[in-house]
Amino acid sequence: MSKSIVLLCCVLLSTALYGQNNFNLELLGRWDDDSLPVSSPGNLNLQYNACWGMAVNNHEYAIMGGAAHVLVFDVTNPYSPQLAGKFQGRSLVVPREFKSYKNRFYAVADGGKDGLMIINMSNAPAEIVQTYWDTTFFKKIHTIALDTVSGRLYLNGGNAGNGIMVLDVSQNPDSPTLLGHVDIPGGYVHDCYVRNDTVYASSGYEGYYVFDYKDPQNPKLLAQISTGGYNHNSWLTLDGKYAYYAEEIPAGMPMRIVDLQNLSLGEIEVAGSFIDNLQEPDNPVKKAIPHNVYIKDDLLFDSQYEDGLLVYDISNRLNPVLIAHYDTRPENVTYNGYFGNWGNYPWLPSGTIISSDMQNGLFLFRLGTTKTGTPAGNISVEISPNPASDRVFVRVPGHSEWNWRLCNLAGALLGSGTGSDYITLASQPGGVYLLEILLSDGSRISRKIVH
Repeated sequence: MSKSIVLLCCVLLSTALYGQNNFNLELLGRWDDDSLPVSSPGNLNLQYNACWGMAVNNHEYAIMGGAAHVLVFDVTNPYSPQLAGKFQGRSLVVPREFKSYKNRFYAVADGGKDGLMIINMSNAPAEIVQTYWDTTFFKKIHTIALDTVSGRLYLNGGNAGNGIMVLDVSQNPDSPTLLGHVDIPGGYVHDCYVRNDTVYASSGYEGYYVFDYKDPQNPKLLAQISTGGYNHNSWLTLDGKYAYYAEEIPAGMPMRIVDLQNLSLGEIEVAGSFIDNLQEPDNPVKKAIPHNVYIKDDLLFDSQYEDGLLVYDISNRLNPVLIAHYDTRPENVTYNGYFGNWGNYPWLPSGTIISSDMQNGLFLFRLGTTKTGTPAGNISVEISPNPASDRVFVRVPGHSEWNWRLCNLAGALLGSGTGSDYITLASQPGGVYLLEILLSDGSRISRKIVH
């Protein structure tokens, strides 16, 4: 079957399948290739990992890490993403991470000997060129940050050890030079956010550290807090007054809000926290894992593994409101750990949102036009029993009128009707089903049924 037909089928099927779990996020397009290699640490079967984006020459691009490749897509038409570049790595690794500067993508990998890869997009779509691939400075790095004002790369984990390696690409974006690499308080840095030579370091179990990195050979600690879990990544609001961070370990750690307004006095503090367990809201043991968070204007985009992509309105900084959600791995019916949504990129000029799922590939979304309403996850739906045998009883408390549709995971419609006390499953084979409920006010809710 030709690649174009595969892509077309993938988009059509994903619209039917994944559209069932949509609240205020519209699925525009999707790309997945099950023939690509898989990395399987701990039998997780990770085919994809991080993603990033870029706009150049009136085209928009997504970049996504594969276990064996760096994948570049033209997403100018988000309904039909096109694979535009495929760059082979030296080994199967997870993760591959990316940042962009001056029409270049900078790619690193934590595993094997992949070093630093630079992909020049200046002449895209006619030409996408790998201009640099070298291990002079390192063989493996876990994450990468880039200060677009100073043109500096900040490299964390892997061969960076107990510090941050800083490279300069401002003079020649295709030929980096080393500015500094020294050990710092807090040691190993998992990831960092950088703005105007100030580094906000997620230092794993050591906590959250802020450094002045104007002199990369002599960084100065500005403030630090212990955070309790494994501080994974963070992002700042545009005004720089607050940071939001995710802690990956242990499961169930909420996202936290850091007040940075007294940073000049050497003081920062946790001012709030929040989390939405959408997969199993009532399970006291198994919990959600916020993984990577990014901020655009007053919106926070949270890639929350098995829950998918969540979007919060943070215009009230200390009271985030969940306004959108999309489950990119509806196969899950319980929290199983490290499956699902890895990362996202919300800054393309068109408004297209890029997101990557470790098993299901590239997703392209558009956020709804409103930032109000009741999140689907907050509307009560009673389904009993679940798992079910011959039939399930369904109630939507507070709503007397509603319609329902029952689909299988291939997107096939199995039944529909108006509000009912029960839905019959006796004629269906065992498996997972998606129940979509449409309320009279237009709210659309999806729930999973195990039969």
